[in-house]
Amino acid sequence: MLTFSRFPRKLSKQRLSLLGALKSNTIGLFSKKDFLIIAFFTLLGAGGVFAATLITITTPDSQGAAYTAATACDENVTVTALTASDAATGQLYVATIALSDVDQTPVTGCGYRNAEVALKINGQMTYASWTIIPSATHDAFSFTAATFSINNKYANTLLTPFQADGLTNVAVKMSGSGYQVGDIGPGGGRVFYASTTGFNCGPSYTATGSPYNFKCYYLEAAPTTGSNAWTDAAYQWSGNTTTVVSNASAPETATATAIGWGYRNTLAMVLQDATANKAGTISRAYRGPNNLSDWYLPSYDELNQMCKWVKGQAWTSDATVCNSSGTINTGSGAAGFGSYDYWSSSDRGTGYGDYARYQWFPSGFQGWTAKSMAGQNLYVRPIRAF
Repeated sequence: MLTFSRFPRKLSKQRLSLLGALKSNTIGLFSKKDFLIIAFFTLLGAGGVFAATLITITTPDSQGAAYTAATACDENVTVTALTASDAATGQLYVATIALSDVDQTPVTGCGYRNAEVALKINGQMTYASWTIIPSATHDAFSFTAATFSINNKYANTLLTPFQADGLTNVAVKMSGSGYQVGDIGPGGGRVFYASTTGFNCGPSYTATGSPYNFKCYYLEAAPTTGSNAWTDAAYQWSGNTTTVVSNASAPETATATAIGWGYRNTLAMVLQDATANKAGTISRAYRGPNNLSDWYLPSYDELNQMCKWVKGQAWTSDATVCNSSGTINTGSGAAGFGSYDYWSSSDRGTGYGDYARYQWFPSGFQGWTAKSMAGQNLYVRPIRAF
């Protein structure tokens, strides 16, 4: 049953009759879609607003379990049709469809999920979609005459303005559950680690260090196929192979080992010595298929998560150390890795200036070795956090 508690202006008997009839069209029109909220309305001259909280949808109308799963994301999305009057004709035109009050929190909200809107305009269906960027705010996403090439709060297609009375049906769908291990990430690499709570990250290891000014939830490894593919190779750790990283200004050190610290570690390595074609500098120089500049050499613990993924070992905890079980490149999406030692960006620390931490992927063994080791199969695979 559809229950409307308010509309922009009083409805005529004819419009009330129309709204009553629209309920029976819901399943017929979108029978194979698990829409978060389905609402049908006629714009009434000055534009229309539909708030999800004003509508009750019964189980048959919501398509059962599919509806429950979809609405776990956010039940308070507002869909707004923004209109403007044409000076020459006096006709009202819709130039923007906006989804507002979208909960952008990852895991518990809609962060990293896909939002889709379906519009019936003059009898024809039009679709648009967004990837909901993670944030602590509840923001708006627009379907208008601008696309996500401007920023990611615009839809993936352009909306051609149309007369307001031509819009008769609107439906919103939230789908997906964020990135999964093995998916292609925003940088074009393969996601190898997913957190349910998020972690500090970025150049300063902060809770706003992600590319979206929020916590990070995922790590992706550089791809070894496609455009601007990476090839694993052996490198010295740094141009400075004798001195512990101890810079006079931030980032001062590179000794951190935890997940999220790799970016800052790598910046510290490069600040100490920017010699090209070393483990740290070549990781920072990599841009990937999507020309992003935030790739880096993984920290000790990030490298361990990568090792487990590469060998297809089920994740049980961050602390679980990669072991000898499994075969290299059998993890979901894993490719291009070899039976090598791989560098981390974690310096051994004071008293061990010429040593850095690494992991041998065949057995999962973790240790530290001389930073000058390049011919001993100490390889590099850049990663990024988002």
